[in-house]
Amino acid sequence: MTSVDDIKNIIVSIQNRREQWRLSTRQKNLLTLSRLGIDQEVAFDRIYDLLTWKNYISGPIADNHQPPVPGDVWVFGLDINGLSCYLKFQDRPSGVVIWISLHEAEYPLYFPYR
Repeated sequence: MTSVDDIKNIIVSIQNRREQWRLSTRQKNLLTLSRLGIDQEVAFDRIYDLLTWKNYISGPIADNHQPPVPGDVWVFGLDINGLSCYLKFQDRPSGVVIWISLHEAEYPLYFPYR
């Protein structure tokens, strides 16, 4: 299992690159933002302000696309405006952080450090 220090380090690392966060335009993500009544920048601000090591679910894991896209994938869960959200991002070697998933959790989330 990934150590708490490693989780804290990835959070600080992505927070330091906040201006390089990008959201995948998957329909699930856009529908969740609409349901929450916020845009991606507000969602990103909430993630930036609220994400801690206690929100960790899994990672780092390799990308599962064919061919794989370089960069570790991490999964977290976070309550945004009272809605349990599933968050998955890829930390690309270019420095860009791609939020692959930012949508309502479809299943109960398991947090190994809670």
